[in-house]
Amino acid sequence: MAGTLTTLDAITKKFYVQNDVVSQISESSFLYDKLAKPAKKEVMGKDYTYAIRTADNRYAGRPIAEAGNYGTVGNQGVENVVVPNTRLITAIELSMDVVNAATGANRGAFISAFTLETEGGMKNTVRALNRQLQGDGRDALAFWTGADDTSGTNVDDGQGNGFPIHLQSGATTLDLIDATNNSSVLGDSIVVTKGAETSTNCAITWTGSVSGSADADYLVHEDSLGKAAMGIRGIISDDNPPLLSGGLHGLTVAAQPDWKAQVFGNSGANRPLTLALMQQPLTEIGLRSSASEADIEFLMCNGRLKDKYIELLIADQRQTSPTKLKGGYVSFDFNGKPIVVDNQCRRNTLYYINPDTMDFLTATNGIAWSDFSGNR
Repeated sequence: MAGTLTTLDAITKKFYVQNDVVSQISESSFLYDKLAKPAKKEVMGKDYTYAIRTADNRYAGRPIAEAGNYGTVGNQGVENVVVPNTRLITAIELSMDVVNAATGANRGAFISAFTLETEGGMKNTVRALNRQLQGDGRDALAFWTGADDTSGTNVDDGQGNGFPIHLQSGATTLDLIDATNNSSVLGDSIVVTKGAETSTNCAITWTGSVSGSADADYLVHEDSLGKAAMGIRGIISDDNPPLLSGGLHGLTVAAQPDWKAQVFGNSGANRPLTLALMQQPLTEIGLRSSASEADIEFLMCNGRLKDKYIELLIADQRQTSPTKLKGGYVSFDFNGKPIVVDNQCRRNTLYYINPDTMDFLTATNGIAWSDFSGNR
């Protein structure tokens, strides 16, 4: 019998094309890259307090008669907002055999397992932070689409889409939270496995007990509810964030109606994108706030909305060339404003971002691995 690669398999080497691991997973985190400000402020403690101006002197510039009475005196409105400290952790565990395989003169692995896990874990952490910055403080990963307490149901993104939901392939331990009060745990530490995805939903199965579920209930990481960072869905809103009955960091919409964000919607129903609708927020920001159209640095959306915008340009026989931004991000221009895609951004929503109105502070040295015991 002739010698072949099959018969001589025991002595045939495997050739690795490069001494590196090729990533096939999305690592783009635009909003985090844009808003995070590590090392710019020395931050410490349990929470961070800002003093912000919420109202003008309503009697400023009032006409009066010569030698007339000043009348009622007004003042500037000033409030404190208290932003709580948020802690996020990424843990890794390696066996001693795995560590030893990538060390020493006769290494048995071309990549250090520690390097692979720490560098990959850092990127995963930034990606998770970016997801939270797109949210409203709940860090909801997926939403129930109906009452179903038996394993084998469908979830979506809360808007009737199968993507983007934030469940990964394989099994993950999660909690199911009651959307009516954002506190009751309807499924405690259930192990959820992601299944087939369609345009409108994604199938899941789970082990564990679920009781009293309904449409819009949502999945979060185990024991994480109320501990996530606040994101733009809770900030750029005309309502209080779901978990903050006392308002966004202490300011309620009822008490400070002039401070809430301007939202141009259609009562929850989608409508066709038009250039006129896209211009409306820019115009109203200049009319209704102390900011101007020039203060909006960029527009942000999901990739599907960007595609709709390009369709408008083609239909209107307009052309715009993509622009490459710092960090390798590509944008298209609308009235001098870059439209940037963040693939963790909520579907059917276009955000108008003024970065000067938001802070996302990390520790002085940014995100880093702790070294409490001296062994990294």
